[in-house]
Amino acid sequence: MIESPHSGPTVADPLAAGCDDFASSVSRRTAIRSALGIGLGLVAASVFGDAFVETAYASGGRKADRVLVVLSLRGAADGLSLVVPHADPVYYAARPNIAVPKDKLLAGDAQFGLHPAFAPIMPLWKAGRVAAVHATGQAVTTRSHFAAMEEVEDADPGSQARVGWLNRLISVRAGGASDTTALQLGETVLATQLAGPAPAVSTAGLDKLKVVGPGGSDAAGWETALRGLWADAPDAVASGGGRALAVAQAYAAARGAVTSTVEYPKGSLGEALQGAAKVIKADVGAEVITIDQGSWDHHQWVGDLSNGNLKNMAEPLGKGLAAFFSDLGAMDKKVTLVTISEFGRRVKENGNGGLDHGHGNVMFVLGAGVKGGYYGRWPGLENTQNADLAVTTDYRDVLSEVVAALYPERSLAAIFPQFQHRRLGFMAPLVTGGDTGPSTPVVKTMPSSFFSSYGKRAGSGRVGSKVTAPAPRLTAAGKKARVKTSYRWETVKSGKVKKRRTTRSFRIPATYRGYGLRVKVTYTAKGYKPKTKVFSWGTVKKKK
Repeated sequence: MIESPHSGPTVADPLAAGCDDFASSVSRRTAIRSALGIGLGLVAASVFGDAFVETAYASGGRKADRVLVVLSLRGAADGLSLVVPHADPVYYAARPNIAVPKDKLLAGDAQFGLHPAFAPIMPLWKAGRVAAVHATGQAVTTRSHFAAMEEVEDADPGSQARVGWLNRLISVRAGGASDTTALQLGETVLATQLAGPAPAVSTAGLDKLKVVGPGGSDAAGWETALRGLWADAPDAVASGGGRALAVAQAYAAARGAVTSTVEYPKGSLGEALQGAAKVIKADVGAEVITIDQGSWDHHQWVGDLSNGNLKNMAEPLGKGLAAFFSDLGAMDKKVTLVTISEFGRRVKENGNGGLDHGHGNVMFVLGAGVKGGYYGRWPGLENTQNADLAVTTDYRDVLSEVVAALYPERSLAAIFPQFQHRRLGFMAPLVTGGDTGPSTPVVKTMPSSFFSSYGKRAGSGRVGSKVTAPAPRLTAAGKKARVKTSYRWETVKSGKVKKRRTTRSFRIPATYRGYGLRVKVTYTAKGYKPKTKVFSWGTVKKKK
């Protein structure tokens, strides 16, 4: 029995309408995120494990004069519903309950038309800034979400190295990638397309990319404490910690930007697109931004134009894309967005008013450099239970055409190994200034000119004596930089160090007798590496 699309169930959990394979692929990422979660530092950002080390060794950044946004439609979107082949009679015969009516299509030509949910982007379409490339996908068929996501995002068939195509893209950037070159919004576990040796930051949201303490306590206080902690840590850890803080500072302008009056759709997609617009307008150096929208795994209740799973996903997509480009304003001249999904859906609807895993799909490209319209070679459809939309355009042809237009100085052979690009004609080269521009903020060495004196220690090294750590005397430059001081008292015996106190003064207790006593005074200022000085009182002796 076919369920009525008008009276279909409300699916609170977006995975509930999908299959076990997609749910498990999402769960793998969730499990990793839970295992690697941190309680202090860059909240919900990938600054742990390999990503932490990558951040530690990133090179200095520069502003981006071209920005590529990759929007992944997770779960396998139905390209035959988003760009409808109304001229192919098999489409309506195979989908008697869920086909999009021809008279409701937008931007129709002799072969195709857009789903009505794309009404918000029609001004962009009419301006020739939206291209739709149909019958795209991988040459080899796989119906596993997880396997397909990995293969599509790796884009290097046969390779055992888990390095994504976007990581290769930023790796061949002139001067290398910086800490702010690549950003993933909406997920804390880095997707395959950004995985690799070049640094990339992933975060649940732009507002999460900051330093906080337990319970959301004072960020400035924790930042000072962390700088002091990392000042004495092993080099790799200290460098990585300092870089993580620098990344948070680099995105501060975007986080603090006034929210525009442009109305985004409610939900994670709208939030991520709005965050991306803030990052681009703040010009912090982000050249690649990735965003996910899921789940498109509609095995049941695809629905019609009034209700259903497809409408629930397509409407925020159309509204979100329109809001994003409107929000960018004049900055839209340097931004190109491409959509990708791991595979498409089958031609024929199933018994639950849904669609099972298929093969070919549609890819959208919007924004700078785009020559709008419909592209791709249409293979025709078959009305059988297992029929797929055949792939006539390798998805890498779409991606490589975008890359060649945005970054003509970079090697396509390095980004898409063992692949010969076939030009489709939907992109024109962008006229830009290349990889130039001022440096993004990096942590500088604190100059000695901030101090006229580091002060003097007070008190003797005897039990009961009041010892006082030296207070620095700052120059005008040091005061302007707002240099702050923190203290860490330690006792040392037989090479073993014990942390004791953090106050400036105290009286030496009898328990310290026989230990060497010292204090590490750490000076911190925003934008500078912490500077630490050590003052010693020698071995603590008994009272006179």
